[in-house]
Order: sequence, then C-alpha cells, then structure tokens
Amino acid sequence: MQTIGYTPDCGTCNYLLSYLCAVDQLVEAVKVLRGMGGAGCIPDSNSYGTVIDAMSRVRKTTEAQDLMKQMVVQYGLTPGQGTLVKLLAALRANREIWNAVEMIEFMEKEGNSVGFESYELVIEGCLEKCEYVLAAKVATRMTERGFIPYIRVRQKIIEGLASIKEWKIACAMRHRFAALKS
Repeated sequence: MQTIGYTPDCGTCNYLLSYLCAVDQLVEAVKVLRGMGGAGCIPDSNSYGTVIDAMSRVRKTTEAQDLMKQMVVQYGLTPGQGTLVKLLAALRANREIWNAVEMIEFMEKEGNSVGFESYELVIEGCLEKCEYVLAAKVATRMTERGFIPYIRVRQKIIEGLASIKEWKIACAMRHRFAALKS
C-alpha cells in the first residue's frame, strides 16, 4: 500500500485483519498485524482481538498466547473479556489447563481485570483433569477478587481435595467459602 502512496488507518487494517481471519489466512493476518506499526498505524485491542479470537477458534493456542502477551506488554493494551474467555476456552479444550492458569496469573500481574467467566472456565478445566489443588488455588484467587464460584463447583473442589487426601486444603477451602457466607 505504501508503494502507491497510501497510508492505511487502523480501521482499514482491522477490516483487512477480519477478512483474513474469516478466510482462515491466519499466517497472513499475523504478518499484517505485525506490520501495522511500519505502515503508520498502531494496532489496537480490536486488531489483536480479531487475530487472537481466530487463532483460539482453530486452537492455535501457543501463537494466541504469544500475541496476547505482546498486546499487553508491548502495547499496554487491555484485551476484551470475550477475547480472554475464547483463549482460555481453547486452552481448556486442548487440555492445557496449566497454561490457562498461567495466563490468568499473567493478566492479573499486568493489572488487567479477569472476569468471573474466565475464572469459572479455568476451575472447571482443572476439575476435568482432576487437578484439585490447582482448582483450589484458582478458586482462592477468584474469591480474593470478590467472585464466588458456583455451589456445584465449590462442592467438586472440596470433594476432589478430600478424594486425594488433601484434608488440610479441603478444610481451608471449606472455611474460606463459609467465610464468604455462600
């Protein structure tokens, strides 16, 4: 575009990105995303969100995580909750639950908010893989943020911890949930 004297704006690049993602040209979409700065427009949350959503849809989680980290660290952008949920759902579907927990921790460390749905999704993934201690850790972080897991999820965490003989953690979680008056 620059060779003909045209400098695209962010809206034009975002339209191009959405088209490329719609026709599954994800490699090309990443090239456009990375080249946006050189073309005179800075990528925004929509630019990254479009590509991360498309990569999550086809379960290219490693690339999606890299783009999410680049978006947050390099450009200081905040992803939409929907984008984060889609990435976490893809990680859960790929059974990469440890990576999902690390992504939540990364987002919190960088000062971005993590919504109820994200926490709940990751806790359910932990329970599916019988990672009860990890589920308790995520539930603890969730309650620290003011969110209360659904009652069935709380029961599964405590029952799971008891089933693997983690009595102290199970009791601590039970007391934590009771203190929340839930």
